[in-house]
This record gives sequence, structure tokens and C-alpha cells, in this order.
Amino acid sequence: MDRYAAALPGMPGLGARRIRALMETFGTAEAVWKASAEDIRKAGILSDDLLSELVSFRKETDPDRVARALAARDIRVTTWRDEDYPPLLKETANPPAVLFYKGSAPVWTRAVAIVGARKATAYGVNAARHIAEGLAKEGVVIVSGGARGVDTVSHEGALAGGAPTAVVLACGLDVTYPPENRNLFQKVCEAGGTILSEYPLGTRPLGRQFPARNRIIAGMSRAVVVTEAAERSGSLITADFALEEGRDVFAVPGSIWSAMSRGTNHLIRSGAVCCTGAEDILSEYGWGQKAETAKAKSPPRQLTLEEEMVYRFCCMGETVSAETLLEQSGLSMAKLTMILLSLTMKGCLTEEGPGLYAARGGSE
Repeated sequence: MDRYAAALPGMPGLGARRIRALMETFGTAEAVWKASAEDIRKAGILSDDLLSELVSFRKETDPDRVARALAARDIRVTTWRDEDYPPLLKETANPPAVLFYKGSAPVWTRAVAIVGARKATAYGVNAARHIAEGLAKEGVVIVSGGARGVDTVSHEGALAGGAPTAVVLACGLDVTYPPENRNLFQKVCEAGGTILSEYPLGTRPLGRQFPARNRIIAGMSRAVVVTEAAERSGSLITADFALEEGRDVFAVPGSIWSAMSRGTNHLIRSGAVCCTGAEDILSEYGWGQKAETAKAKSPPRQLTLEEEMVYRFCCMGETVSAETLLEQSGLSMAKLTMILLSLTMKGCLTEEGPGLYAARGGSE
């Protein structure tokens, strides 16, 4: 473990850009730690105040003690120069200079982020779990933030699908947030996944750290899927980071009456790829067996977003009840009845019994 690289993020206000600049100037984290104040001043990277703080921080901090504390918790350290650093994240505009992680090294390239509301509706929860599990069954790593709601069910869906999942935290790895996810985080590591953060031990989950965390989620991933989001939400911030880095953004359509779908519906209107299942992502990149069969499973063209949403729910099993569709879609009974009638007339659904519907493969 590079104990000097592990110690540097502990200085408040130093930040990823300055740590990278210092390490590039002096060659290694150890050289930065041992450089004279005059040499650092000449580099022109730090203000006088920050330089004074760094000098004091080095006197007060023992890198060996930092390394021992990390090792005691089975936490490893990687820098943006190392082979065990996430390769896609390394390509971004502002990668963390140092990452702390537990579990497997986060070096996957076939990774997709799934994000959404903490206070998710049943529709958002079911959509996230369904997409995560479908991607995981084809070996795609799911990246999310470990928060309540969509993040949690995305990690659970990945575990159910049998693929590793990556949890990106906005706090130190010795802080479990949210606390009820302690067992989930343990399962993630046991299943070959990873929990990672750019924050040193002892860092509490403060609000300003979550947008910075979101840039890591987007940066690690080939694409970001937003399953549910209000008009202003952290999920949309993650989507913005993805677009800035040239990554693809997928959005799950939702009811036009649902406040929790306004963000995703807006993304679709703005050019995001409409995502109604894992098959949409798999076919986009040619990943796995589902990429070959996605076309046969796709609904007919000329469906409204709400019709396509209901159709996709009907694809989840042999038959789906109207009561289940009502709960998952968030639609009113009157609206759902109209949509089911329309889909039946278009040949997308068949009514298998009173209130029971099954999807039919649509033609082009």
C-alpha cells in the first residue's frame, strides 16, 4: 500500500486536481510528502494558505498509522496511475487522484450505472431491479451509490443476476451509509464486487460530497440508466456528468402524471435513449445472448411511452394481472384500462383470463 497516497486525501481542501498536479510535479506521493515547503511553493500549485496547511498536516499525520488503519479494515488504495484503478474513470476530466476500496479491484469495462430516486415508487423500484438483474445475467457490472431506494434495489438486482456490483460512497469506507445497508455491502464484497470512495476514513456523508460521488458513478460506467427522477434530483446530475464525459444516457419512461417520472421523461425528450428493459442496453452494445434476441422481444413501433411501459411490464412473466400493472405503473385505473384495450387491439397483448394479460411479440 502506498501509505503516502493514502494519507494525502486526509488534508481538507487539497482535492483531487491538486493531488494529481503535485504527484505529477514531484513524481510520487512520497516525494510530495517529503518535499520542502519552498519546492512546493515554486511549483505554483498551492496558495500560501494551502501550503501552510499542508506543512502542518504533514507534521500532524503519520502515513504509517493511516496505512495500518486501512489494512485493519481490509481497505486498499489505488491511484489514477495504477492498474487496479477503474479504466473508464481514468479517462474522465477530473478522476479522483486516490480511491479507497474494499473487495475486488474495480477494473471492469463492461459496467452500467443505474440511478434513481431515494423515495422511489413501486414502479421505479421494480424497473431498477428488473433492469439490473437482466444486465447482470449477461455479466454486466452494475454501478450505483448504495443509497436507499433505486440504488439499493439495483445492487440487489445485480446480486440476484449473478454479477459483481460496485457501490460508490460519499463518505469514508468505515462509515456505513445508510446504516441499514451494512449486510448488503458485505454481500457485495463477498460476491466479487467492490465498495469504493475517494474520501478517507472518518469522513461523514455530507451533502456537498454526493455530487462529487456522482461523477465517479458516471465516470466508471459505459452508460447511465435513470429509472426514476423528479425534475431536480441527484440522478439528473449523474446524467449530466455522463453526457459531459461522452457516455450514453438511458431513461425509463414513466407516467405523465407521476412527479417522479418528470425527470426521466424530460431526458427522453432531450435525446436520452428510451429504456424499457435490459434488452435495450444489451442490444445497443452487442452484449450477451439477449442482444441477439432483443429485436424479437421488442414491442411494435408507434406505441406511446405509457403503452410501451405497460407492454414491458407484461413481458416480465407469462401473465400479469391488471392489479399488478396498476401498482407498478402508477396509472389510474381508467387510464390503464384504455392502454390495455389499445395494446390488445394493436396485437401487443392477449387477455388470458379475467384481468390477466400476456405479451405477444410484435411485428415490424
